[in-house]
Amino acid sequence: MVQAFLEAPRQSYPNLMRFRSLLPVGIVVAVAIGAAFVVYPILVGDQNGDTSKLTVGFSFTIAVMLAMMPAMICTVQNVSLRRQRGELDALDGTPVSETTLYATAKREIGADAGESWIDNDYIVPSFVYFLICFVGFLAILLGYGRHELFDNAAVFLGGLNDPADKSYTMYQRGTFCIGAMAMAGAYAYALGRILDRISNNDLYPVSLYYYGARIIIACIVAMVLRHTFLALNLVTGSDTSLNPLLLLLGFIVGFAPDLFIIALSRKAFQLIKVWGSRSEPAEEVRPTTLPLLMIDDLTREKVDRLNEIGIDTAQVLAHQNPFMLLPRLPYELSLIVDWISQAQLYALVRDERLKALRGLFIRNIIDLYVRLGHEAAAKPVCEALGLDAAAAPALLQQLEADAYFMQLKELSQALHPAPRT
Repeated sequence: MVQAFLEAPRQSYPNLMRFRSLLPVGIVVAVAIGAAFVVYPILVGDQNGDTSKLTVGFSFTIAVMLAMMPAMICTVQNVSLRRQRGELDALDGTPVSETTLYATAKREIGADAGESWIDNDYIVPSFVYFLICFVGFLAILLGYGRHELFDNAAVFLGGLNDPADKSYTMYQRGTFCIGAMAMAGAYAYALGRILDRISNNDLYPVSLYYYGARIIIACIVAMVLRHTFLALNLVTGSDTSLNPLLLLLGFIVGFAPDLFIIALSRKAFQLIKVWGSRSEPAEEVRPTTLPLLMIDDLTREKVDRLNEIGIDTAQVLAHQNPFMLLPRLPYELSLIVDWISQAQLYALVRDERLKALRGLFIRNIIDLYVRLGHEAAAKPVCEALGLDAAAAPALLQQLEADAYFMQLKELSQALHPAPRT
């Protein structure tokens, strides 16, 4: 029956098929609830009474809720695609629908918007990610209260410490706490990234595998980092066992385990005299950043909105398709086109030249193209750019060789009102 449900056509179950990818997760939840009643006597023992039973049940409930949240978020990935496609369909029949940028956006959004919800490709990744989160949170919520579990020596928790030492149990519990904070950090990071990817239509099945692996990696790195503190004599043994700042460090490791892996690797390579990476470029030869605040009317609120869909610099904005942004932003198409046109000019001339061009009433790359096309107007423009006037034709040719500029120019012309007859 389950197999027939998964393989049946989507139109046969218009409502149930929306959540078919969550079916394995639902099965595991049901099994977990049943297992809670079975393992309850083992976990709480005979002496703890009803209070422990309530604690175990509450822990199972919290673990299930936290583990299911990412899977539930994933089910809305294509809901936004349908709305975006509706906004693009509203432009059919207008001059802009004949442009290259519109056709590109229609293909990209239209190819995905046919499916109302995530398909079978997400079933196994959602299940694996749910299982990792569920087991992890269950271990955190139930394991820490079992003091006797930390009496048994474990290489990840105890490291090279002597199990016969009286403080060994507390040391292992401390390592467990740091690993738990790392998992919490990785989980919080994954929730934010899943929401960002859904907003950007960029959530793929492999993403869930990535975030699941990231949780495991973060826990391992946090535990190794704790033992490394002792090996490098960064803190004393007593400080390592009791210092609460290590909990904050574990949470930060969960957010960025790669940075700590690199730092640990560099330190290890330096200690064994093995290091072959090249030094970073000198600061004076590095390119400058292109902040979005240099674009007219891009306030902090608008910049934050662009950051939500992955646009964090003017360089990135300069290479965007306006029709891909239009359904995701509450702004008119002409305003988005103007921002992209300004970003292309900023990416070309940078800060000082941009200020000089604005003094000549050149606000965006289209204005620059128009001025360079007139012989009389090209000379002051070239002077503002620090070029000889004879370089104007070459600069025009350079712009016409840029595919992004030519597509934007085509769209800008299509936005002009039709001439009156």
